Amino acid sequence: MPICHECNISVDPEWTICPTCSVALQPDGSQPRRPVPREERYASNLAWYFHLIPVVTGILTLAAGDYLVSESDPLLRTIFPPFCLIVGGWLGLILLGIISSYMEKP
Repeated sequence: MPICHECNISVDPEWTICPTCSVALQPDGSQPRRPVPREERYASNLAWYFHLIPVVTGILTLAAGDYLVSESDPLLRTIFPPFCLIVGGWLGLILLGIISSYMEKP
């Protein structure tokens, strides 16, 4: 197991920066893993504002879920809105992938 030379904690071999002292773990500053090519990145052919779709859908479903259970018991009001937030973000990611598949590749 590698050890950080600054704070002497054991670190994961895949880490590039120590989580405690933020020092580069490679002496030459190189990345130990291969960089991900642009073609393999998720929805890399879309502009930055398209990547807000999962955030917006998550917030909208959170608001809808909160409205739906506003008159319910406390347990349901505690569990249902966060569940809607997670499902809404996931649906936003699916929607982002669909939009990305219809757009031109860079």
